[in-house]
Amino acid sequence: MQKLTNPFPLATSSLIHCITNEISCEMLANGILALGCKPVMADDPREVLDFTKQSQALFINLGHLSADKEKAIRTATTYANQASLPMVVDAVGVSASPIRKGLVRDLLEYKPTVLKGNMSEIRSLVGLKHHGVGVDASAKDQETKDLLQVLKDWCQTHPGMSFLVTGPKDLIVSENQVAILGNGCDELDWITGTGDLVGALTAVFLSQGKTAFEASCLAVSYLNIAAERILVQGMGLEDFRYQVLNQLSLLKRDENWLEAIKGDFYE
Repeated sequence: MQKLTNPFPLATSSLIHCITNEISCEMLANGILALGCKPVMADDPREVLDFTKQSQALFINLGHLSADKEKAIRTATTYANQASLPMVVDAVGVSASPIRKGLVRDLLEYKPTVLKGNMSEIRSLVGLKHHGVGVDASAKDQETKDLLQVLKDWCQTHPGMSFLVTGPKDLIVSENQVAILGNGCDELDWITGTGDLVGALTAVFLSQGKTAFEASCLAVSYLNIAAERILVQGMGLEDFRYQVLNQLSLLKRDENWLEAIKGDFYE
């Protein structure tokens, strides 16, 4: 297995700027705080640049898009590109909306560090057949063989960028490395915002100097392993949500948490 290094304790309490949707905003903020960083959620075009300039990483989530939010996104990503600020773009809903797909393809010009999405979203983005509905992935889109080859090609034309594709098996692809990871539990699909949270945690690890590939692997594994430690039998929906955030704050105390990662790494 590829050697990932434990990022805890974090070197600095970075400011993570999230332009995200109102539904998961609170979960992302608490998740970032649980790891030891500081969140800010400024999406007003009049002030977005001021906050981006103060941040150590930028997370863009298209979950609730509007004309004003698109303007803020374009302003923030332009600065991030110019300042070499680590940037994660979560391509929420691109399989359902041509507007979102067009925006994400425009954002590729600003060289995001990590491009994230579920299997259906990423298949749609790169031109493969998909069956996604709304912002949800389809069970028919979980085959990774054809997607993996296309993503390898895309990484060659977008050097420095990694893809983070979430699903029953999480797929992380960079220019020279691939990981297929298998942690997590079905209950993560019970609550909204867990996919968004993976993107925010990726931004946290990027702010600590991790590579795009390392940050993606760490983020998706950290959330999934935290969820695995919850005893879900007899637990209601809100209790499980509470325990997800609870475990995010506790897992970092385990110096050996990386040993729980399930999956394969390839050069």
